[in-house]
Amino acid sequence: MLNGLYGPQIIDGKAYGDIATGQPAMTGLGQLLSDEEVAAVLTYVRQSFGNDLPVVKADQVKKVRAEIKDKNNAPYTVEEVLKQHPLEVAKAAPAKAAPAQKKK
Repeated sequence: MLNGLYGPQIIDGKAYGDIATGQPAMTGLGQLLSDEEVAAVLTYVRQSFGNDLPVVKADQVKKVRAEIKDKNNAPYTVEEVLKQHPLEVAKAAPAKAAPAQKKK
C-alpha cells in the first residue's frame, strides 16, 4: 500500500496493471497518507470482507516505512511481493476418469 504495485498480473483470468498504458495495478499511497491513516485503511481491510484480523497500529506502519526506505517510494512488482510473501496454492485434487461405458 505504501509504494504501490506495478506491472502485469492476472487474477481469475483478467489482466491488471497494463504496462502499455503505464497504468499501475495499485498507486502507492505512502506519500499521501500519515502512519495513522495508513494503519486505519489497513485495519479496515483486515476487518472487512469476511476477515477478522488484528488492528494495524501506526507504529507498525512507521517501522515498515523505515524498513523499505531504500526503495525510494518505487512501486513493487508482483515478483517482489511474491518473493517476500509467497502464496500457498492449494493443490487441486486429480480429476477422476469417467466410468467406463459397458458394451451393449
